[in-house]
Amino acid sequence: MDYDNLIFLHIPKAAGSTLHPVLERHYSKRTRHTIQPGRADDFKCLAPDEYRRIRLLKGHMPFGMHEYLSGRSRYVTLLRHPAERVVSHYYYVKRRPEHQLYALVRDGISLADYASAGLSGELDNGQVRLLSGHDQDIPPGQCTRDLLDTAKSNIEQHFAVVGLTERFDESIVLMAIELGWNWIPYYLSRNVTQDKPVAKQIDPDALKAIQQANPLDFELYEWASRRFQDQFDQHKPDVAERLARLDRANRLYRPWGSLAETLKRGIKSRLATRRGSGA
Repeated sequence: MDYDNLIFLHIPKAAGSTLHPVLERHYSKRTRHTIQPGRADDFKCLAPDEYRRIRLLKGHMPFGMHEYLSGRSRYVTLLRHPAERVVSHYYYVKRRPEHQLYALVRDGISLADYASAGLSGELDNGQVRLLSGHDQDIPPGQCTRDLLDTAKSNIEQHFAVVGLTERFDESIVLMAIELGWNWIPYYLSRNVTQDKPVAKQIDPDALKAIQQANPLDFELYEWASRRFQDQFDQHKPDVAERLARLDRANRLYRPWGSLAETLKRGIKSRLATRRGSGA
């Protein structure tokens, strides 16, 4: 392998929750570290010994965290079509009363207004922001083409694979090839937003608002899609064989994995009920 550390830059609402446990199965708990949403600055304050033990770093973070780790690092990420991503964000907030934007969607803000109101950097070229090394430090409406150029340069220099949510299986198989995995990355789909329209079904006014708020993300996605296809074509025979293996592994794993998830949720629910009742 030409890397010591793997960094998964998890772009919100881009199928990252499904990839996390895939990676965790193949790194010991001691060697992995997850950056929680909004806590990237905490990672920068860890003790030197903490950085040295990390071999898998993952979570919501801007590009650049490799500078804190020991050895050579390679990144992976998943991009999502910008319209699909903003729509998913809107419907995700709709079912999360604890989210800071919940009151707006509860009170009936339209998708078009939600996309164009400058509510959060996540909704304003959020993918370019993270891949260029920024997050909420740039006010909505002030992202420049320099950020897009920086994001592309970072991808070219540091990323083994920039996958696409819409081509998830092909993305993780390509990761397996490029990163030299000798295991099959089978998975359960997680944190999927239900009952939302796909890009082709979005109201034209809403789609226009999303495009106007995220022009750099749209351009990055088109560029990354072409890059992904070129990379895919270079490994086509190997990809086809591994996709078949992945499909077989998923068909075997998912019934048992789903049962295990159900049992875990039941145990957590019972423990929470006991704590709440003081038992």
